[in-house]
Amino acid sequence: MHPSCITKLKNKGHKYRQATTIFTELLMKKTLCLLCLLLCLIIPAEAGNSLTATLSTGTGTPEVPPQDAAAYISDAKVAVAERNWTSALLLTTRGVTWYPDNADLLCLQGYAYRKMGQYAKSVEVVSKGIQLDPKPVRYANRGYGYLALGNYSAALVDAETGISLNANYPTTYGVKALALQGMGRNPEGLTAIDRALLLDPENAHYWHVKGALLTASGNCTGAREDLEKSLGFDPDYTLPYPAFSSARESLASMSTTCMPATATQATKLPSPTKSSLGAIAVLGIVGALFVVGMRK
Repeated sequence: MHPSCITKLKNKGHKYRQATTIFTELLMKKTLCLLCLLLCLIIPAEAGNSLTATLSTGTGTPEVPPQDAAAYISDAKVAVAERNWTSALLLTTRGVTWYPDNADLLCLQGYAYRKMGQYAKSVEVVSKGIQLDPKPVRYANRGYGYLALGNYSAALVDAETGISLNANYPTTYGVKALALQGMGRNPEGLTAIDRALLLDPENAHYWHVKGALLTASGNCTGAREDLEKSLGFDPDYTLPYPAFSSARESLASMSTTCMPATATQATKLPSPTKSSLGAIAVLGIVGALFVVGMRK
């Protein structure tokens, strides 16, 4: 073969090897890019799902609850005792995710919502618990939510329903007293709160409620005494909901909120006295004599 032909063949072979190498490198790069793209799509999705599961359910797997319902309830009650409403809400929300038909978890969740000022949500959640297992404590729980919303008639219905289930549960009488006060039926409210105090005479909240009722009734002396009793038993008891004034605040505002009943009575027309009746009788006699004299 002519040397020039051999040289040409060599050149062609070299170019072919170069082209093959370039093609192989491009193919590898594209393959790597596709792998990276797949990893970018798959890994964040799995991580996101894991994060969502952790926030909603805590540790554990999507198939197995991290703990039983009793553990969530116990932990939530500890948070309530510490007045850590955010923690109580988080724990009960996790628990309800796994146990949506547990009435205790639902009512604890509703209680936490009420303490955090979310009254409508509280009523909604506790209502689910009542449907599952109606108990006086749950009617009282929802009743306070209705009171916070200003729905006194609904609160009264819940209080009466709770009393019908257990006439010796004092909290329902407290709800009833406040509902009646909101409806302007103070005497009936006082009867209800006296019943609560008969069942639980050292309860700071009930003395507070009675003090508020006496204030609204114009019995300022009695109101002051009962509000001071409330402070004596527990000056920092947990209030039913954030908008509920404390006993200390109620006592401090009595000078402007309590109108003595005697002040109201003083504005009434005075009843006739003995002297005025005597004067009327004398005038009547004189008038009669004048008429007789005229006839003569």
